[in-house]
Amino acid sequence: MASPPRKRRQDALLGIHFDFHALPGQTVPTLWRPETYAEMLDAVRPDFVQCDTKGHAGLSSYPTCAGHRALLDDRIDILRMMRDETARRNIPLYAHHSGIYDQMAAQTHPDWRAVGPDGTPCNDVVSVFSPFADQLLLPQLRELAGSYRLDGAWIDGECWAARVDYSHWALDAYRNAGHHLPPPHPDQPGYDDYREFCRQGFKTYVQHYLDAIHREFPDFQITSNWMWSAYMPEQDVDGVDFLSGDYSSTNSVLSARTHGRILEARRRPWDLMAWGHQAIPCSWTTRNRQTKCTAQYCQEAAMILAMGGTFEFFNIHYGCGGAIQQWAIPTWRQTADFCRQRSRCLHASIRPEIGVLFPCDRNSSSSDRLYGGAPGLPRLTAWLNLLQDAQLSTKVILQHQLDDPDLLRRFKAIVIPSATTLQPTAIGNLLNFTHNGGALLLDLPALPPFAPHLGCQPEPAARHLIFVHDGDRDGNGALAAGETDATLQLNPTSAQAVADLYLDNLPEPSLRRDAACVRTLGHGRLASLALDLATFYQDNRSPAIRRFLLNLLLHHLHVTPDVTVSGSHFAELTVTDAPDGTLLVNLINLAGEHQVACVRAYDEIPPLPPLTVTFSPALPPVSVLQLPENRPLELHRHPDGSASVTVPSLDIHTVLATTLA
Repeated sequence: MASPPRKRRQDALLGIHFDFHALPGQTVPTLWRPETYAEMLDAVRPDFVQCDTKGHAGLSSYPTCAGHRALLDDRIDILRMMRDETARRNIPLYAHHSGIYDQMAAQTHPDWRAVGPDGTPCNDVVSVFSPFADQLLLPQLRELAGSYRLDGAWIDGECWAARVDYSHWALDAYRNAGHHLPPPHPDQPGYDDYREFCRQGFKTYVQHYLDAIHREFPDFQITSNWMWSAYMPEQDVDGVDFLSGDYSSTNSVLSARTHGRILEARRRPWDLMAWGHQAIPCSWTTRNRQTKCTAQYCQEAAMILAMGGTFEFFNIHYGCGGAIQQWAIPTWRQTADFCRQRSRCLHASIRPEIGVLFPCDRNSSSSDRLYGGAPGLPRLTAWLNLLQDAQLSTKVILQHQLDDPDLLRRFKAIVIPSATTLQPTAIGNLLNFTHNGGALLLDLPALPPFAPHLGCQPEPAARHLIFVHDGDRDGNGALAAGETDATLQLNPTSAQAVADLYLDNLPEPSLRRDAACVRTLGHGRLASLALDLATFYQDNRSPAIRRFLLNLLLHHLHVTPDVTVSGSHFAELTVTDAPDGTLLVNLINLAGEHQVACVRAYDEIPPLPPLTVTFSPALPPVSVLQLPENRPLELHRHPDGSASVTVPSLDIHTVLATTLA
């Protein structure tokens, strides 16, 4: 009987990745433990495996006939062994293969190297305009797809390695595109246009090797690492078969929180790869690697699964590719079981309710890198942390999506962290969103383009040590202390002051300033902040700031979330719509030591006490099934039309599969 077809990447729930980046002088392998691979595959049963074929040093760990071989033990072909073992179990196998970040290609083909604006060639990165793709990358991909019958490739060292390029290859391409003058350099007029030309060159390079391989091997699935991610927040076009990236090995849970939401916003198949070890420093050359514990894996997996993504984790090949950590296999098996128990989450999408704008679509022109370092990412990250810590299920809006009024009208509230790159059409769409009943919350850096509509006349104020009041007027209020680089005097005219900050830790009227004001705009409401709230929270985490935000959104902007959770502020809330129409309420336990810098591994997350999940009258549930326990929860109906259930406790992650009326 024929085996069923192997899973496509978009249908995978869990993957495991191994690489090791062979270096000059290393024999591949120095240890040889093939029985451990078989043991791992039988125990973990991943939906796919990724294995090393070429690292950033540019040395291939298999006997390539097309590229630069590492120093190989001729008796052993690691890749053949992995292909044979995965094929026996019908498990897809993908290559980890470095792209334009290829030190050996740059060394042996110095003419291919990308060149900086000062004429200095790059020792690590080749030009996307050079023959690299046709003469090295594509011949090797054909080997992997044809001779080894791999299922796909994860091309590493791509967008984040691409440079503004002044090689003769780039200059020829620039002239052939109809430009008669030499390309401008930094600080010259037109430099941003030349950066855009180089960006298009990178995208054309990726599309070229995708099209070439897909013509010959239609089922071979490829991604370029971090394409259309936080590194490339611009509008996506057809191209890679799936989105993927490997997020930070430190503060990993919150890193997954941010990067997952950015990929989720693309509405494409996506996965995120956890580093299965905490590495110091977080680099491909690092050998100081502390393997994580099951609790860490599962807490990170929960963050990704809750957003509808695929969880992938990475551990290094030891012995230059011939061995893996046998003692860690039980941890990986437990992680795989955790993921499989949550298969209902796959392909779900975050329900549009609270949106936060990724306030840029390009990285800074001060860097010679084409991608990465997007100036809007720190503000987006700070706002995501504040909103999610306030237990508001939040969805990222990419800047080009502001031109989609049908998408915007699905949100109840949209937060704008900054607006320096917004076009007039996007500002008009946001104002229309507000006029039609939405709530628009403008952080301090976002106010200038909206000046005619604020109902106040902001003026810069001196830097202050400030104390933000949480908004509680019943005698239990608290102040959050911290320094801020800038505040504003809002000077409300037609707007109403709705929140306070103080110039000392004493709520005296003489020390009071307006922290926010709100005005009605059509059928909606617009709020202006006098401080950079999310950055203030990032540097001064406090329950008072979370309560300040909730008071502003719920009571003054009249936002009523469809789903809320109470009982512990460690309960992360992510509400998604499953493909079958079921509402999935994800609760993640964010207690524990995941943010403690000196903690490299932790094996315990304190369970949370009983939690109450409340559904608003606008979202009436018929039944609620708790997963993975498959336990029906009793619905309590309330006079105001809302309903609630009680989750007895929360270890790491639970899903409430909710059927709506």
